[in-house]
Amino acid sequence: MECKACSSTNVQRLSLYWQSLPAESPLRVKYAPPSQPEAKGWMALLAIGAGIAFMVSGAVLLGLLVAAGGLGWAALLHAGVQRYESSLASWNEARICLACPGLF
Repeated sequence: MECKACSSTNVQRLSLYWQSLPAESPLRVKYAPPSQPEAKGWMALLAIGAGIAFMVSGAVLLGLLVAAGGLGWAALLHAGVQRYESSLASWNEARICLACPGLF
């Protein structure tokens, strides 16, 4: 593979380059993989369960509101995890030129 910027063939996968860097290197922060989001799905499930409990106890409107909020929260968490997985896949496929250090 050849670098698009400088036409060098000294190209490496970004993930392998990052792993080979020493722990104290500032480049470990610059080229680090995307950080994993904190997906607390159990809290969304708890909100849905509380909404169902409210509906059963007679507060149907409040129960629907709380359950819908829990479902919305779960959807947001799922979207965040999907974005993380997509950016991690892109990071795993990225290449770095060791001559110019350009990313592509």
